[in-house]
Amino acid sequence: MDNAQKIKLIANEAVDVMEDISNTAGEFASRSKSSNGHAQLASINAFTDTHAVDNMSEISNSIQAGYRALQNEPAIARVLYHDGNDSKILYISRKSTLKLGGSIALASYDSPLGHLASLQVGDETTLNIGDKTVSCEVLETLTLKPKKDTNGWDSSFSIFTSEDEECRTYEPSLRRLFEEEKDLSDTSFLDLLLSGGDYSDDFTTGVKHQVRTAMSLRDQPILDKFQSEIFRLPLDSQLIILGPPGTGKTTTLIKRLGQKLNVEYLDSGEQTKIKNSNGGETLHKKSWVMFTPTDLLKHYLKEAFAKEQVPASSEQIKTWGSYSNYLGRNVLSILQSTGSGGFIKKDDNYLNSKACSNLPKFYENFIDFHKTAIIKELLESIEFINKFESAELKGIQSALESIVKYLEQGKLITFYENLDKFQDDIQALLKMQKDRSELLLRGALAYQVNTDKDFISDLIAVINDWKKNKLSESIIDDEDNEDDEDEDEQIVTPQQQAFSEYKKAINALARAKYLKRSLPKGGLPNTIIKWLGARLPEADKLQNLGSLAIQMRELRKFKNAELKYLKNTSKHYRAFRKSEEVSLTWFDNLPAKLNHIQQSELDVIILSKLKIARELLNENFVRQRVDLSSYSQLQLINETFRNQVLVDEATDFSPVQLACMESLTTLSIGSFFACGDFNQRITQLGTKSAEQLRWVSSKLRIKPINIVYRQSKCLNEFAKELLHKMGGNVEYSGELPDKSNHQGVSPVLLENESDSQKLVHWLKDRISEVEQAADTLPSIAILVNHEDEVKPLAEALTEELEDLNIRAVACSDGQSLGEGNDVRVFDVQHIKGLEFEAVFFVGADVLAERQPELFDKYLYVGATRAATFLGITCEGSTPRLIDKLRPSFQEDWS
Repeated sequence: MDNAQKIKLIANEAVDVMEDISNTAGEFASRSKSSNGHAQLASINAFTDTHAVDNMSEISNSIQAGYRALQNEPAIARVLYHDGNDSKILYISRKSTLKLGGSIALASYDSPLGHLASLQVGDETTLNIGDKTVSCEVLETLTLKPKKDTNGWDSSFSIFTSEDEECRTYEPSLRRLFEEEKDLSDTSFLDLLLSGGDYSDDFTTGVKHQVRTAMSLRDQPILDKFQSEIFRLPLDSQLIILGPPGTGKTTTLIKRLGQKLNVEYLDSGEQTKIKNSNGGETLHKKSWVMFTPTDLLKHYLKEAFAKEQVPASSEQIKTWGSYSNYLGRNVLSILQSTGSGGFIKKDDNYLNSKACSNLPKFYENFIDFHKTAIIKELLESIEFINKFESAELKGIQSALESIVKYLEQGKLITFYENLDKFQDDIQALLKMQKDRSELLLRGALAYQVNTDKDFISDLIAVINDWKKNKLSESIIDDEDNEDDEDEDEQIVTPQQQAFSEYKKAINALARAKYLKRSLPKGGLPNTIIKWLGARLPEADKLQNLGSLAIQMRELRKFKNAELKYLKNTSKHYRAFRKSEEVSLTWFDNLPAKLNHIQQSELDVIILSKLKIARELLNENFVRQRVDLSSYSQLQLINETFRNQVLVDEATDFSPVQLACMESLTTLSIGSFFACGDFNQRITQLGTKSAEQLRWVSSKLRIKPINIVYRQSKCLNEFAKELLHKMGGNVEYSGELPDKSNHQGVSPVLLENESDSQKLVHWLKDRISEVEQAADTLPSIAILVNHEDEVKPLAEALTEELEDLNIRAVACSDGQSLGEGNDVRVFDVQHIKGLEFEAVFFVGADVLAERQPELFDKYLYVGATRAATFLGITCEGSTPRLIDKLRPSFQEDWS
């Protein structure tokens, strides 16, 4: 059988199989909908435990979604392989699967067998299928892009590779290969000829370029074999993929996420980890988060998730700016909120350039300061307690002396672990002292209430006035007074709140008198004491209360002491910042208001609290208590952890921010996957080196990839030359696939054009050339230097393009995505991760003047958004970097 006859038979079979899959999925969908059963959908497993029963409705909806997906996209590849015994035909679906009749099988791309679609002809691999290890060799591959019309199922841009012939792209139709002989009156081939395309043959040698007609992440249902191996790594892996634009890094992340959500295709070890995680299998499908630098990219990713049948809400795709605010305010109690003190994040910069360029060192400096402060406070408290000569304290004094060596050795967690053995004794002694103090204080308050029935209401008014006045001032949290607080005290009514504040005030005064000190001015205790005046308890009662208050304050430092290691982080950050040595080393200036911080400072405090929480939650004695009310914040942090954490454009985030994200991984799993490119880093604080990445996590592996699937040969060569001239990291330059036949055209350059009308006319001419060359209006982006330029240019260009019925849309603030074939105008800072068929970079010389330190990276990012057409304009003479590339440009594409 010759090759022509062979591909016709395969094409015929592929069309028939797609028809069979779609029809069968439709039948199962109808049957499943009416019975609410599970039919035969293999990728959906209804487990027999109580979790599955409780979530039957959700499972049923997933089954229905799987059937609908197969109806609309029956298969994405056909593979002929040899398993050591026989040659077998396997069709591969994107996600869901079902059982077919006969010898032909269907498997999900997520399954082990799905890996065969990513291999090249002649590749051999070993797969674990069920309980068996199978050696497979790939003999033929056919990629499919299913479509359905009035004639039935078909596939466009189908790429066929076999052992005895070179790779070929069959476009636009597989069906035409075997149907044209049956119906000589069919006009489809004539229509193709009349459209202007060269369809003298049924195929194109190599992989033909598909013009980008929509603004979306390139749909890549089948990854190459390196990407396939990466996304199939075990669930508990930590990896960052580094590579140039267009290598499918983001797609690999999305595939990774989707495959790990499908519990059926995970091995037993991975399934066990999921069962032991927060929420188990029930919540696993929602226990993930992906971080991205911009809102525009966040919206852009949702469509890609939908194609992989992964529901992705705004709760799961986040920018770090918004999520860090949520963590700082609602989870970690760092930022001020209604009714509680804390820091206020400002856009100002307080850190100096040394700190900004070395945030890991700044973090380490602070966390050392914090731990030292915690140890010092505990040592001082032990020394203070030892000064009391009391029979009641002897047991606690001996207990603390027996474990103080761990503090002296700097072994804080070991100290907490050993202190846990004495918690019952500490709490019993505290209760006894509290009862004594409470008796004296209740008696003093009862005397005041009995002599003045308005006493409590007047006290409430004093407290409210103080709080009201404080709202207009900078609020600092009350960590300095935390050891006076009774965690078991129930406060519901304003009267109970008044009594609580009364006790704190009297205890503060009694403690000050006992120590022969004065009360701090401006605080609520001092305000209440002044209001009481002559109505204070007698001197001997104050002396007694002072002794009890000091003992309780010091003992409370050892009640659940590990929680103060977490809670006092913000308090110690304020002390850290006040230190003269720290201020001179790391800060340009301190804020006028002490509760103001910048984003990088917030990141450092978040990382500190997350690391401490993880350190504590790894201890058995903490996990045993985490459900207690006093451990509520630790429990909240634990519930915030996710089974999968992914980061797109990771190099735009600082190492501290990446470490925060890694610290959000579920303790028992630690799954962290990221991707990025040092050459595309367009933030000053972004991660700059492999060394900084290794600092993020000792388990983080770095995997470079360099096969570029986006660009033409001309633009890929231009990008490599640009990278070389800008002094970028050429280790991460891109290479085209061996089978690519996308030659493309050279970029065009317009210089010394400051007249906006002439610029717009030039853009119109080039856009017209792009449409003619591509035989359609492809996706086009125009990049400007500032948000203020977006709307005016879009309006002027729309007017200029009116006679071509083309509209330019302003994608302001990276929020709007435009529609259909609109020409989109962006501020260049928003376009990381996006791709277009044609890109125009307007006013490159102006950007070079405004941001000289980042201009080369902006130019590289802008240039690599384009698949085929790139244009650059300058208002004046070209910047030096572009001038070095002058031989690479041409005047137009006509």
